[in-house]
Amino acid sequence: MNNTVKSLGTMMIALGLLFSVFHANAHSGVTEVVKQRMDAMSGMADAMKSMASVVKGKKAFDPAVFIDNGEVIVFHSDTLMALFPEQSIQGESEALPAIWQNWDDFVTINERTKNNAQELVNLAQQGLALRPLTKQFVKLSSGCKACHKDYRKKK
Repeated sequence: MNNTVKSLGTMMIALGLLFSVFHANAHSGVTEVVKQRMDAMSGMADAMKSMASVVKGKKAFDPAVFIDNGEVIVFHSDTLMALFPEQSIQGESEALPAIWQNWDDFVTINERTKNNAQELVNLAQQGLALRPLTKQFVKLSSGCKACHKDYRKKK
């Protein structure tokens, strides 16, 4: 193996370790419930990114991407409300007090997101083409945007 390949491999390992340390520190100093919801939100974001890469043509079309990642969003949506006990915004939380001030709207957005994710899973399981899945993906992403607009600190 030549030195360039060895150096590249070493650099990739070092970057991987650095990223894992950064990720761990990003969630340090938060309560357990805040960390759990940050992890859930990260899982949902990763699922959306995976599906977006197919929608944008960066990855080959595969209905399983929509099934698997849609199920991730449905799962997290099912548990999400329990991860927002009243006033749990201490530490590094990105949650805004508006969540608890407008709880019913927050719950409605979550339910709509869950239903849109489940519909995306159903459509993908039916073997539909990319175009109808893309339309449903856009509906799903509108729930994410609506929630982030009103209930998440600006980055």
